[in-house]
Amino acid sequence: MPVDLETYERFLLAEKRAKELGLSVIEVLDRAQLLLTKQRRHHLQVQAIEDVTRRLDRQSPNKLMSHYYQRVDGTPAEMFSALQRWFEAVVRNYANETLEDL
Repeated sequence: MPVDLETYERFLLAEKRAKELGLSVIEVLDRAQLLLTKQRRHHLQVQAIEDVTRRLDRQSPNKLMSHYYQRVDGTPAEMFSALQRWFEAVVRNYANETLEDL
């Protein structure tokens, strides 16, 4: 996958700063969050899970049932199905970059 222009420009700036400050390029890239270290990956994963949790907190069983079944009551299996459909919609919109910010 090619690097987008914005990221490439951030890399060039970090490279320039490293030379000016006498630091290693790796250190400056890490500070600029341009490296996906194990720790950074974990942090991003935790942030994503926390985001979904906050979104779920804003829902209610009635809202989910009403949206997916056009009624506010139902069986536990229907509620579970509505929750699955909601989660799939969140994932799909996140992947498509169409998910609204909290």
